[in-house]
Amino acid sequence: MSTLFSPVNVLAMVLFAAALAWRIYQVQRAPTVPNWAVTACVAGFAAAFLLQQTAISDEVDALLGRGAARVANNALLACGLCALVVFFLGSALGPRRYRRVTAELVPLLAAIALMIVAMAVTPPQLRGLPLGPSTVHDSGVALFYLGAGLYLIYGLIACSAWIVRYLRVADRNLRIGLKLSAIGMACAAAGSVFRALYIVVAWAFGPVLKVLLLLGVPFVIVGGMLFLAGMTYPGVRARLSALRRRRQHRREHQALAPLWTLLVRAFPSIVLRTPPRRDRFSPRGVHRVHYRRVIEIRDGLVQLSPYLAADFGEVVATDPGAAAAALKTALERHAAGEENDGRAKQVLPSQADDIESDVRPLLALSAALDS
Repeated sequence: MSTLFSPVNVLAMVLFAAALAWRIYQVQRAPTVPNWAVTACVAGFAAAFLLQQTAISDEVDALLGRGAARVANNALLACGLCALVVFFLGSALGPRRYRRVTAELVPLLAAIALMIVAMAVTPPQLRGLPLGPSTVHDSGVALFYLGAGLYLIYGLIACSAWIVRYLRVADRNLRIGLKLSAIGMACAAAGSVFRALYIVVAWAFGPVLKVLLLLGVPFVIVGGMLFLAGMTYPGVRARLSALRRRRQHRREHQALAPLWTLLVRAFPSIVLRTPPRRDRFSPRGVHRVHYRRVIEIRDGLVQLSPYLAADFGEVVATDPGAAAAALKTALERHAAGEENDGRAKQVLPSQADDIESDVRPLLALSAALDS
């Protein structure tokens, strides 16, 4: 059991868990065929990885018979790869995808059937054993690993080709993830080719070129890790960006407090309905509270604008200190009930065309009031 939690295995399990959690989140948001396909791909690869661990495979073999874990492991790898091919087909072919997807199931089912038959004809004492010099000359063992390997080579090359096509239209963050995945799949395909050559040479001609098998193993391991990193990267990058944005909105919410407090004292009606307390601290609630404060400040300035000069909006952008002094004077005049010109004026720079553009001058004005 100790090898199950080796550093490499723990890292792989963390990557699988992160990738699977991200994909489940995406499916909940948009349960489309491509999203389901990628989720099935990650789940298949994760299950196959677990079945490679001796502690788990021994239990499966004890329950279902010797060799069952090896068949399940390779079948899950093939299913995960087929799901990834389905993702690309579903994203690219539109209404024509269903016929093509059905066609992709044919080589998958053929490969799984071949693995089952090959395992059945393998002598009991060799079933479930890894590929090596002592097993490669048996026809059942050679046929099993060759059938599994050829499907993996086909699927990995097909997916790598689709990814290269997608690189042309992907955004920067997705492009980085796709590049990592493509490199990982190319590495895994190279490792599978080395293993296939090892089997063919030993089974058909007799010599055991162990160097081919040794070359294939690191390619497959590195390829798998790169593929997982590529699948995980966009989700991790998106979560980190969301965290940075939430922190920014919290800071801005606090920085706007001096300006907001003055305007609320003068115009209590600008305060919008307060959300439930639990919503206030949720991820979306942080943004909602922040935007509500900006809107309330903007509404307060509009109500105060008859007491402000016509160029107040431009002064806010060029000289926040002067704008803060003008604002305080206007608030004093409003509190004293003095007359005003009755005309609403531009209270923010004219180039501010969205709520994010409004925030920058408001932050400068609030900081000038607090100084």
